[in-house]
Amino acid sequence: MLIQAWGGAKGLSILRATVLAVLVGASLGPPALALPAGDVEASRCRAQREQRDALATQAMEAELTLVRQVRETICPRLTRQAEQANANTPSAAAGPGEPATDYQALIHCRQQTEQVLKASHPLLYRNRLGFVYYTRSGADLARQADAVQHQLLSEACPAWLRGEPESAATPGR
Repeated sequence: MLIQAWGGAKGLSILRATVLAVLVGASLGPPALALPAGDVEASRCRAQREQRDALATQAMEAELTLVRQVRETICPRLTRQAEQANANTPSAAAGPGEPATDYQALIHCRQQTEQVLKASHPLLYRNRLGFVYYTRSGADLARQADAVQHQLLSEACPAWLRGEPESAATPGR
């Protein structure tokens, strides 16, 4: 077996030996080397949480791309100025003769962008947290993320494994 070629399982932790055996398709033999049930459940919950987070991140990125495109058409100068300020580079600071960031104008631009989006794109999905999705890919990914969240809740994964504070685990408190 591959584990014996690596000097036996003595040099490896039980977890590392289990993972190595699973990866190469080898059998560890006695069930005593299997992960405890609680560790398996925790690992499953963590994997589901990571899947949910990845889907939600991809969904939000799709929406943010659309928002940037619309904002760029409405107020291109302010958009470039804000992106430069967010770049955190030495050249991002307003130099002599350059106007400082007009935050009131940025707020107005954001409001105009929201109005244009609402008027020109149908709302395809609103996720469990209220984030709205106008793109098909964003809406599909958000639905998938919410479905994984539903699994986390229905399979009784503890709040800390779902990535939520304990107080969020018990609605109505």
